[in-house]
Amino acid sequence: MRLSTSRLLAGMAVVLFAGLPHTAAADEWTSCVKLSDSLAIAGCTRAIESQQYTGRSLARMHTRRGDAYRAQGDFDRAMVEFNDAMRIDPTYSSAYNNRGNAWYHKGDHDRAIADYNEAIQRNAKYALAYANRAAAWAGKGDFDRAIADFDTAIQIDPKDADAWYGRGLAWNKKDDNDRAIADYTQSLQLDPKSARTYVNRGTAWGEKGDLDRAIADFGQAIRLDPKLALAYYNRGMALEMKHRLQAALADFRIHAQLAPSDPSGQSALKRVSAELKVK
Repeated sequence: MRLSTSRLLAGMAVVLFAGLPHTAAADEWTSCVKLSDSLAIAGCTRAIESQQYTGRSLARMHTRRGDAYRAQGDFDRAMVEFNDAMRIDPTYSSAYNNRGNAWYHKGDHDRAIADYNEAIQRNAKYALAYANRAAAWAGKGDFDRAIADFDTAIQIDPKDADAWYGRGLAWNKKDDNDRAIADYTQSLQLDPKSARTYVNRGTAWGEKGDLDRAIADFGQAIRLDPKLALAYYNRGMALEMKHRLQAALADFRIHAQLAPSDPSGQSALKRVSAELKVK
């Protein structure tokens, strides 16, 4: 039985704003850029309508408001904001990167890649744009190009845990579990509280046949996130392969509660229950 893995690059991060300018109306700027997505739209709208900002500062505000709309699933409004940011400052690479993220989440990987290309053309050291373009290449099934872009992202910013994690997922898709484990391990050194990384490293250990290490990683994922259904399912699978059926059944029951519509979990629950009844 093959352990399942979580969807490739599901948690890819989007750009964070750095080097905030020290301009007038600091409270309005803060309410736009630093607040959560749910509050940023109103804050950015107030700042933009104050007409105290121009150029790069104004482009950043439109980009931030676009990100807030994207986080709400309103991609059309997000696109308008990113387009406005590019019109105001055509050199602002973050606007292209973030519009690429919107295209990515809409499932249009080709347009996403085109925007990431534009972002990189304007800022050759933009590590996050390389990582995001890697995610888009992976979405198209081109894992070699994905790995090449993750390589560049890591060279530019070796402390980006998501880039190491993403490259690990790409190696996993190429069935290179050793390289996947190495990248997941590096990612965990940078972000030791990432439950998803433990799940995927556990999956790689399981595919190598090291069920004890797999179980340990799934257990750590569960400690970090007790509602992570996939961790229970994968641990249950590993326990079943070790013929620890009672423990496997307990995990499959929790998985069924957390993900009742998952047919794989229901099938596993019925299978192990039947095995225990026979015994």
